[in-house]
Amino acid sequence: MMKALTEDQIVEIKGHFDFFDSDGNGRIDLDEFTELLVVLSPESNPDQAQEGFALIDTDRSGYIEFDEFLSWWKTCWWEY
Repeated sequence: MMKALTEDQIVEIKGHFDFFDSDGNGRIDLDEFTELLVVLSPESNPDQAQEGFALIDTDRSGYIEFDEFLSWWKTCWWEY
């Protein structure tokens, strides 16, 4: 279920995105996403990272852009 977010929540989520976009190119690659999963769920394994990445990278560009990240965040278990 997609929830409407406030501007403040979007800014906060963008901050999370930017934190994991360690090279600052505006996209999260598989290595950066794997780091994100380790932080969120330390018991994650590389197969789960690849599966999750593929689900979020809806345009199949090989990167997660902010709009994809935001859609994922809104549909996850995050309490927004």
